[in-house]
Amino acid sequence: MNTALWVMQGSLAAIFLSTGLIKLLQPADKVRQLVPAAFPMPFVRLLAGLEIVGSIGIIFPWLTGILPILTPLTALCMSIVLVGAMIVHSRQQEWSKLPFVGVLLVVSLVVVYSRYATLF
Repeated sequence: MNTALWVMQGSLAAIFLSTGLIKLLQPADKVRQLVPAAFPMPFVRLLAGLEIVGSIGIIFPWLTGILPILTPLTALCMSIVLVGAMIVHSRQQEWSKLPFVGVLLVVSLVVVYSRYATLF
């Protein structure tokens, strides 16, 4: 089970890191193709930074053993972001994006539950 959790954590970290870097480093006009115009660009850049920090928080606290409680907490926070993404994609009627975001949400919640249960 530990190996499966590491695969899940690594996958989540890679996805959040890549999406965060895309939103942070791409020019605003390219980011606008990915994100609804209703969100101001500073908010999108802030969200990108949080995704990058989240990708680090899903891996390193558990890996180093320094404050390992941060791993399930980070996964929980990223789950909240994913719920928000599902709401936004639903309102924008981007139905094709919902299954992928839903899978990420389930994987993130599995990491939350499993890593938290391992601590106690």
